[in-house]
Amino acid sequence: MIIKNSFLIFFLFCFQINAQEKKSEFTIKGYIKYLPSYLDYDNNSNSEINQLIHNRINLKGYFKEHFSIGFELRSRMVFGDNINISNDTGIIDLSNFFVDKPKFKLHSMIDRMWFKYQKNKIEISIGRQRVNWGINTIWNSNDLFNAYNFIDFDYIERPGSDVIRFIYNGDNLSSLEFVYKPNLNNLGVIAALYKINKIGYDFQFFGANYYDQDFVLGGGWAGNIRNAGFKGEVSYFVTKNPIPNDNSFSLSTSFDYSFKNGIYILGSYLFNSKGVSNSNIFNLGAINENVLSPKNLMPSKNSYMIQISKPISPAINSSLTFLYGQGINFLYISPNISYDINSDFDLNFIGQLFYADVNGNFKSIMNGIYLQLRYSF
Repeated sequence: MIIKNSFLIFFLFCFQINAQEKKSEFTIKGYIKYLPSYLDYDNNSNSEINQLIHNRINLKGYFKEHFSIGFELRSRMVFGDNINISNDTGIIDLSNFFVDKPKFKLHSMIDRMWFKYQKNKIEISIGRQRVNWGINTIWNSNDLFNAYNFIDFDYIERPGSDVIRFIYNGDNLSSLEFVYKPNLNNLGVIAALYKINKIGYDFQFFGANYYDQDFVLGGGWAGNIRNAGFKGEVSYFVTKNPIPNDNSFSLSTSFDYSFKNGIYILGSYLFNSKGVSNSNIFNLGAINENVLSPKNLMPSKNSYMIQISKPISPAINSSLTFLYGQGINFLYISPNISYDINSDFDLNFIGQLFYADVNGNFKSIMNGIYLQLRYSF
């Protein structure tokens, strides 16, 4: 607690100095949103209603020409039948439960807090920050630091990582990046990424030590085939464990296309060599848990996703997503309607329908209905 408070006081002190010196270089943004939800398990045999009030505050400051700092706070009030909030998994616990009851929780977490020095082609940053190495639209096995689950629509910012980061931006959209994510029990993640643009495509290549588990080699690409977007990633994890054939391979790719009438189609495929092909091993938690491993983005060996979206009016947009896990025989369907009320308010209706093969019977295992109202400032 002493360390946490010391970090907070130091950051607020830096912001105060910066605001006094250059008020125009200090920004505060964020949002408040209300998210009620209804979840139905096993065809009405078990259901729950939960309520979430979610506040986010993003503060950024720029000073002395080459320096910047960031501080972002995520606070949630959750109450209902079944609520769960994970603890901070960083080196320093920057979270706090003000109230921690079975049916009511009030929790805050600092999920961004960094210093950055930037001059000419060099960037150096230290602290909790988003390191996004993913280049594919949906599944990102290249993202060693912040792999996420796209089913978790409430956390669009994604978690940050406690890292030291160095970036050299070269010519012609090329760059070289080194990132070190320390760990108290092992070497952590030590990784290097090289990006380059050739033949109209963005390519990236990386190598890494991934904790005490694996060495990783991989890369990705993003470009177009005619008017369709084409992206993909590959990652090969070479285990440090002497067990034979324990290496793993992940391949993800996606195509997307926008029609003149406004319809947008996205299709994506994921191959996970460590995925299972037996529906009896299916676990819903492996699908909808918030934090995933880049080695295991889906429990199935082969996964397919297609998403179709179309604007109904300038302010209203609709989309429908299908995700199928082959072998485990899992189907996820998500309809979505969003309404931009004005520049400050937006409203979203989200449905999440989960179906799976349970003891030879393909049936509904969970249905969720969400209504999200957000005010941005």
